[in-house]
Amino acid sequence: MGNSKFTDLKISELEGIAKKLRQKILKVIYKAGSGHPGGSLSATDLLTAIYFGGILRYAPRNPNDPTRDRFILSKGHASALMYCVLSRAGYFPEEKLDEYRKIGSDLFLSGHPHPKTPGVEIASGSLGQGLSVGHGIALGARIDRIDYN
Repeated sequence: MGNSKFTDLKISELEGIAKKLRQKILKVIYKAGSGHPGGSLSATDLLTAIYFGGILRYAPRNPNDPTRDRFILSKGHASALMYCVLSRAGYFPEEKLDEYRKIGSDLFLSGHPHPKTPGVEIASGSLGQGLSVGHGIALGARIDRIDYN
């Protein structure tokens, strides 16, 4: 599995990705007619670095790979960001972002992340729950002797 194809990007390239993600976030939220732009925009640089800077090990073609790293988005109201990042990372086509906050989306692109969406680990939204969930996932990995972050 390796990191993503974006592993060795320079800072300027990551800044370019973050800029495109911000534009996409605003378009997705505007088209949906609702969403939380502030929460998504405020974490764009962070998720860009994590996903495209070679930090997170993930496999879009095998999203349930047991050796993948886990990313928990505790502030679930930033789902527009999460979905835009996952789309860019290859979990699903960009056109699917048109289903954001639409009832009947086959990817469950709801206002808060849903574990049926490829690349999403947990349903989140209750602020602060990510710490306890992350701790539980890490403890499970330690007990099972699996090496992921």
